[in-house]
This record gives sequence, C-alpha cells and structure tokens, in this order.
Amino acid sequence: MQTPKIDQNQLSPLAFQTIYTDDDQLLLHGQLSDETVTKQTLEHPIFEQCVFENMTLTDNNFFRAEVNDVIFKNCDLSNCQFEKAGFYRVQLINCKLVGTTFDKAFIKEVQFDQCNLNLANLNEAKLTKVTFQASRLTEINCMETTLKQVKFTQSDLNNADLTNTNLHRLDLSTCQFKAIRVQPFDIRGCRVNAEQALYFANQFLELRID
Repeated sequence: MQTPKIDQNQLSPLAFQTIYTDDDQLLLHGQLSDETVTKQTLEHPIFEQCVFENMTLTDNNFFRAEVNDVIFKNCDLSNCQFEKAGFYRVQLINCKLVGTTFDKAFIKEVQFDQCNLNLANLNEAKLTKVTFQASRLTEINCMETTLKQVKFTQSDLNNADLTNTNLHRLDLSTCQFKAIRVQPFDIRGCRVNAEQALYFANQFLELRID
C-alpha cells in the first residue's frame, strides 16, 4: 500500500476558510490544525497534499470531494457526507467518523488506523487496497460494495451489514463480532477463525454444535 505523497518542505500553515476564496475549492500543500468547521456544503472540493490534525469537521457535506495524498490525524469527521467522493493515498489515524457516509465513493490506497467508523455508510462504494487496522466498525453499512485487496485487522465488526458484498479472500479471523449480516454465497473463500465458523454454521446451516 502506498502512503500519501506529501513533501513536508512544501507545507505551509493554512486555514480551512481558504477553500471558500479559491475558485476551484482547493486546499493544496497545507498544514491545517485545531479548527472547527461544521454544517457546511461544498460540492466537489479538492484536498490535495495536506495534513489535517486535531480538526473538527463534523456534519459537513463534501459531495464528490477529491481527497488525494492527505493525512488526517486526531480529527472528527462524524456525520460528514462524502458521497461519490474519491480518496487516493490517504491515511486516517485515530479519527472519529461516526455516521460518516462514503456511499458510491472510490477509495484506493487508504488506511484507517485506530478509527471509529461506527454507523458509517460505504454502500455501493469501491474499495481497493484499503486497510482497517484496530478500528471500530460496529453497525457499519457496507452493502453491494466492491472490496479488492481490503484488510480488516483486529477490528470490531459487530452488527456490520455486508449484504450482497463479496467477501472472497477476505480475512476476518483477527476481527470480532457477535453478529454480522452477510449472504451465505458471499462468504465463500472468506477466512475466519473457529468461533466465527461456528457462528456462520449456526446461521446458515442451522447446526447445533455442543
């Protein structure tokens, strides 16, 4: 997986409000920190080669955003709308994304590390080379989603909805869940641990195992 291509020597302190004065709604080569921006609507904003740290960006609509070579660290992006957005070479570290929507988004070379994505939506999104590391994904909606070279590692998937999402070659063995919603034909070729195998056997085969 490629990491964000950011030249630290080109970064300069930048305020989020700069995007409102740019004709292309562009934030480029910026170091943004300790700001609060809520309930704003920006159609097709572009965040490129930026570092966001300790930012509160909740309840914003960033429809069709382009997010390329960006790092989010200790940020709150809860309830944001990233529908039909594009994320490429992005790292999100210790971020809160509760209820955030990525429906129909294109997400490639992206890492979610120790993030809270409870109740997030990734329906009909396309994920390629995406890693969820030690993250909370309870009640996440990931229906009819394309997953290619996606890794879920030591994450909480309890009550996740993966209906009509092909899990072939996906490894869930280090994750935890008491219940998960999947279709039986979609878990073929999925790697699970013994406890998870018993859960699926009970769900789909109605087996009783003592």
